[in-house]
Amino acid sequence: MKKIYCSITLFLFICYAAGQTMEDFPLKLRMGTYNVGHFNQGMKGGLELKGRSVSDEFRRNNAAMEMLSWRRWIGEQSLDFFILNEWNRYFDADSIFDAEHELLKPFYNHIHWGDEHTWIFNGIATNYPLTNVRQKYWGGDYYALLADFKLGSKIVTIISTHLPWQEQWHAKAVDSLVVEMKKYKYVICMGDMNATDAEQSRFHEEGFNIANGGNQGWFPTGRSSLKLKGMSDGPDRHLDNIITSRNIKIMNVSAPFTGLNDFDHLPVLADIIITDGK
Repeated sequence: MKKIYCSITLFLFICYAAGQTMEDFPLKLRMGTYNVGHFNQGMKGGLELKGRSVSDEFRRNNAAMEMLSWRRWIGEQSLDFFILNEWNRYFDADSIFDAEHELLKPFYNHIHWGDEHTWIFNGIATNYPLTNVRQKYWGGDYYALLADFKLGSKIVTIISTHLPWQEQWHAKAVDSLVVEMKKYKYVICMGDMNATDAEQSRFHEEGFNIANGGNQGWFPTGRSSLKLKGMSDGPDRHLDNIITSRNIKIMNVSAPFTGLNDFDHLPVLADIIITDGK
């Protein structure tokens, strides 16, 4: 009897494991995109103490405490894919703490970076193995970092992007992103779009699902919309987004205050459901 019980248990386990593929039913993933503003409210160079004459030890201790807050928040989100804009190699302006080692490696096994520029530095953090990692530039130092991950027989393309706000590059960059996303059957594009509401809505008109400006409405994320004790919403304050092909549904969207980079950007978080739909 014991042998029969064990055999049944093993059979059920194998059936369950075999069922966890894209071939049989939709897959739910938790996604997040965050312009971390160099950990310094959008100013380059890492966290710094402004307007204060303090000791090296005080600066180091302050950076360590701030870094703990960031690490705690990242761990609490339990994101399957964490898209990063305006990353900084070091968490602090004194270049003591390696940001990837301190903030991402405790939670993620696969971390990929694009080119590191003074202001623009994009990344993807996940526990899914990624292949075909590549880049596409939009204008100046602004670019997208692209990678593929396999789910059963399906290839899902992940895009971490930061679009330029400068007039000479912006409109062309939006056009180019639309063209790029249309190349893929399954695509998830996340990042700082620096886009107007009309431009965000255009992604939906072009056949994509959008988190910010989609079925759950608008979520202000940019500097001009943020206050310590609430939000002041208005037109064109919804800069960051998660955009997917129509066969990937978006639910449970939020753009929460974090207490980390709230004077610059808020993250956009969402559940996505990868389906077999066309």
